[in-house]
Amino acid sequence: MPRNDFAAVIFDLDGTLVDSAGEIAIALNRLLAELGQPPMARREVEALIGRGVRSLVERALERTGLRGADIGAAVERFEQLYAVTVGTDATLFSGVQEGLALLANARIPMGVVTNKPRYFTEQLLRRLGVENLFTAVVAGDDGIRRKPAGDMLLAAARELGCDIDSSLMIGDSENDILAARDAGCVVWCVPYGYNEGRPPAALDCDLLVSTVEEAARRLTAAPSRPPPGPAG
Repeated sequence: MPRNDFAAVIFDLDGTLVDSAGEIAIALNRLLAELGQPPMARREVEALIGRGVRSLVERALERTGLRGADIGAAVERFEQLYAVTVGTDATLFSGVQEGLALLANARIPMGVVTNKPRYFTEQLLRRLGVENLFTAVVAGDDGIRRKPAGDMLLAAARELGCDIDSSLMIGDSENDILAARDAGCVVWCVPYGYNEGRPPAALDCDLLVSTVEEAARRLTAAPSRPPPGPAG
């Protein structure tokens, strides 16, 4: 039986809480069109999500065969385009709203750790109506070493007022697992995320849960008790 006595829960954002691939693909394909390149399918874009904006744009340009481009300028233009679409097409994955409500009702502190820039992160959380549920938000441009390093998780645990070994990370990708291992905390994963195109079976996490709601039910369940012994 996996432990469920955690003092705080730290979530990944894209692919764990939020299905944002559609609006990211819209912005990325607008950038590619401006550069005279063909569009990418949503599935291709999903495989690029998780390492931050610069990695997303750089790998997209490589896949479309555009080499030698000014990556800095392309990243800046993508961010301009994504600022128009962020939060307009994204949705919470099934079970997220219910799971967050269970954790909030149980007064378990929650945080978000993402390689996404803070502006986009806050816009997403605000437009989806969940920003007030999170005590800590650590984003990709906060000046902290990003996932797969564990530094962002350590920063989130400090903001939540918890030791990292009493915190639980919930993510969807190898990047999240590596960050949790580096930080020194348990990591559970959901199977529906992006994981850079790899299957959920490839996730070497401590527990695979079907939804955030399932994770929350495990975390808020009353601890099991041994059956009483014989009287006397």
